[in-house]
Amino acid sequence: MRASTVRVYPKALHSRTISPLDIPEILYHIFAFIDHFTLAKAVVLVCRQWFLMNRHRVVRHELWDANFTVRRVKGIVSRMPGTVRLSWSSGTDRLQEELDWVLLRKTLEQTHAQYLWRQQEQQQQDCVKFPNKCGRQLQDVISTLPFIDGPLKELELFGVVDDCKRLASIQSALPFLTRLKLQWRKTSTFHMDQLLLSCPLLEVLYAESTEGLELPGPWIPSAIQRKGAANHPILALKSLVLKNARLLQTSLENLLYHTPLTELRLVNLLQNEWLYWPFFSDVAYNWTELYQSLKRVPHQLKSFHFSVQDQTMTDPDLKAMMFGVCPSSTEWTFRAKDLTPTLTRYLNELPNVVTYLELFWPERAHCRPDSSLHAYLCASPHLLHLKAPNTALLFDLLDLHHRVDFDYSQLYSQDDCLISVSHRSQDSQSPSKVWKCRNLRTLHLAFHNHGLSLLTSPTHSRVLFGYISRVCPQLRDLEIHIPEQTRWMTCDYHFPNMDMRLHGGFCLLTRLKHLERLCIGRVTQRMSFDPVHLNWMVASGHSSKYRAERRSIAAGWAEQIMVEKRHEDRRMERAQNERGGDESLNKMEESLEASLTRDLQLLGLVLDVKEVLDEMDEKGYRCWPVLQRVSVFNDRGVGLRPADELMRLFPPKSSKLYR
Repeated sequence: MRASTVRVYPKALHSRTISPLDIPEILYHIFAFIDHFTLAKAVVLVCRQWFLMNRHRVVRHELWDANFTVRRVKGIVSRMPGTVRLSWSSGTDRLQEELDWVLLRKTLEQTHAQYLWRQQEQQQQDCVKFPNKCGRQLQDVISTLPFIDGPLKELELFGVVDDCKRLASIQSALPFLTRLKLQWRKTSTFHMDQLLLSCPLLEVLYAESTEGLELPGPWIPSAIQRKGAANHPILALKSLVLKNARLLQTSLENLLYHTPLTELRLVNLLQNEWLYWPFFSDVAYNWTELYQSLKRVPHQLKSFHFSVQDQTMTDPDLKAMMFGVCPSSTEWTFRAKDLTPTLTRYLNELPNVVTYLELFWPERAHCRPDSSLHAYLCASPHLLHLKAPNTALLFDLLDLHHRVDFDYSQLYSQDDCLISVSHRSQDSQSPSKVWKCRNLRTLHLAFHNHGLSLLTSPTHSRVLFGYISRVCPQLRDLEIHIPEQTRWMTCDYHFPNMDMRLHGGFCLLTRLKHLERLCIGRVTQRMSFDPVHLNWMVASGHSSKYRAERRSIAAGWAEQIMVEKRHEDRRMERAQNERGGDESLNKMEESLEASLTRDLQLLGLVLDVKEVLDEMDEKGYRCWPVLQRVSVFNDRGVGLRPADELMRLFPPKSSKLYR
């Protein structure tokens, strides 16, 4: 996409005092600090001058889901010219999936051909109209500037069951691709050399598959390798993340010398167990040889990870990976069970603070009451991004005031041995520690409770949503997962559904004013209550009619609020008598800022939700002003616009959302 500088000096400059906003250079500097979402939704709509100055920086993102109607898919196809980022998710029906893929392939080929034709036409017009480009006037430039036009540069494919030919069938239409993300559900295969040859500008590649991903070698295209010089990067690839992959280590080591890689994460590499691999039968990984190859690479990595399925790295190897490969890194990935006291000590010994931490596990990791992850979060004020969707954190650690009575029966240890844990009474337990990562931007985490209570009560939801909204007010990306439970008598799986009604406190997350993406749960469940409990997410849900309905629902909480107040008064009085004075509150005051302490006093109470609903009635209130994608109990993790997600949750009642 070409970016041309357009100087626009209004005629009024000669008759009035010049404003800083009249000078293009100052405007360019100001616009550089504005995010792409605000540029696309507000800035380019102000005037022609602002549009011309920012049209080349607008990133148009399209979401294409297989469950969309035919009419909506046609609309997406018509908007594909000029789309920079595309997220495509397939369905579960194999026949429909094949039809969707054919439509996607034809759309990409047609869009690419149209872009090449428009570029050729533009060059011919420039040569005819402006043989001498000096002295071009603004009125001449405007007529030749296209709208927001550019090739597809970022592609995300979710749920594709690849047959080793599908990805290759669209690569010819992706020569300008710079970022590719693949998340497949079944065993999949693709050829790295074909991909790098077809996409020479590719800088970021993220690929994972639930059951396994095979990458046959060699990875370096022979046509490109012959043109490159020795020990000189000939490819653009800077970031490579592979999860659940099976590969030849020699192909990987050869790639290191031909790409300027700064990020390399090989997570849970597979060997020769329970999968059928057609391309090579014997695979082995040698950490020592890979470590020596990494040390010989002329450029240094900024982020690195290496792990093999069912193999635990020794402490010396783990220390070598952290301090020998990229000791100055601030981004780290580990397996969930690797977060041991030894690893925590290594993290504290690194020369740089950790700002990005990812904990990977192929299935839900077992959790104990003495969670090492919770302890790490309580001692890491500099952490900005935490991705641990399969790591379950014990809910009791968030319930600071013990507003939910827990019944711990028997817990599974990491060795699948039954151990019993006695629940400490509320009166004798000291206050839980609170996370120090107040500036957290990304949080992907699961929450779990052992025993009979399955986090389904409104109090559970209020504590969870209230804690996150108060402790992490700067969140941009939030995923909350509730792992499945196994019933002790029948041994079948139960998927808890958090209470999403008003008194469940989901609206407490509206305090996150910077939230851009929200995902709740990973198992599809339909809502059985009235849409008024959730339609506050869209502008139409703040009409006088729906506000009155929400006030009517909140009026029924008066008695419960009085009961909670009496209970809290008795609890505080009992705590003062038994602990002596206000010792527990003093301890919390010492560990938290005074403002956060006051905010957390209402954690888990209905009064906390009532205050948020009162705030919604204020004039000019905006719910999640920059939220772009939301997914509520949906196993398709792409996410939709809030209005589209509500229509999916309440299909028979969707018309009520806009009345």
